[in-house]
Amino acid sequence: MALLYRELDKAGIPLLERLRRGQFLTLPEINRLADAAQYRVADLSDEPLDYPASSTVIDFKKIRMRRRAAVEEVIAVDAANQASRIRYMADYLGFLADYFGAALSAPQKNELAQESVRVLKALQGQIPKVSNRAKVGAREGLSKEDQERLLAIVHPDSLNNPWKRGFVRLRNWLIIVLLLATGMRRGELLGLQIGDLDPSLPRLSILRRADATEDPRLIQQNTKTNDREVEVRPAIMRAVWSYIRNDRNKIKAARKFPQLIVADDGQPLSPKSIDKMFAQLREACPGLPVTLTSHVMRHTWNERFSEQAELMGLTDTVEEKARNEQQGWADDSKSAATYTRRHASRKGREIALKLQEKLDESGI
Repeated sequence: MALLYRELDKAGIPLLERLRRGQFLTLPEINRLADAAQYRVADLSDEPLDYPASSTVIDFKKIRMRRRAAVEEVIAVDAANQASRIRYMADYLGFLADYFGAALSAPQKNELAQESVRVLKALQGQIPKVSNRAKVGAREGLSKEDQERLLAIVHPDSLNNPWKRGFVRLRNWLIIVLLLATGMRRGELLGLQIGDLDPSLPRLSILRRADATEDPRLIQQNTKTNDREVEVRPAIMRAVWSYIRNDRNKIKAARKFPQLIVADDGQPLSPKSIDKMFAQLREACPGLPVTLTSHVMRHTWNERFSEQAELMGLTDTVEEKARNEQQGWADDSKSAATYTRRHASRKGREIALKLQEKLDESGI
């Protein structure tokens, strides 16, 4: 719903006022909403559209070009996410049409009902098909070899490190280490504040902050899940405090902000800067996967979690509860299936090969 109203606001469309007059959205406007549903909110331009309000034609190519010019990397959400967004938009707009139509005269009510059905049918027609069988090529975490290669490249002392300035080298290394160590989202990392760090224990808190006045970014970074505490190795926490005291605090402008991760001008780092960082890594180091993004770090953590749980002999139930607690998911969440494809694929191959052992014994 936030995406819906954000896009309507950018286009200068007073939805509720229209419905009070018995008017609905036009097909070009609906098509624009379906187009926006393909992308992450952080990658969509915040600029108002520059087409006349009376226009019935929207040049989507120009919209996409402006979007691409505004960010270094534009990443589409998966088909299931896109489908869910469009369904929610259609259901909500249909509800509003019925609600406001009840207060209109009979002719206006009928006209609004007919137009809303026609336009929403066009919107629903843009819902992508999502197949549970479409697993090949789905996003996975990094292999162990790629994890080692990544950590070696981003180390501040690495000759292959793509960044020149010492502060940027250290900060970007810390970003990679924290993402791999905790499995937190990009937004959770960027929303992390110095006050969220335990001064006496290697532990940090990932908190949900709504409308944080101390965050100057246009799109505030936050967690989508429950608040939680995450423990890290003492060496990692020492590195974090060293970064704060010896590097971050040397930037005077940074002292005005509580956010842990800042740009070299002191401002809290933006999500687009994180995307740019990974784009620079992929460009500078061709050996890394072309799919490498901050969210791949989350997939990697979850696959490593599964491997460690298996080594510790945890039951599936205990593993699920432990993972949900660490990731801030609800106790009965099944989100892990999205993030553990590589591990599940490996286990599946092992079982399948076991089934073939008797065939080997038969002399095939």
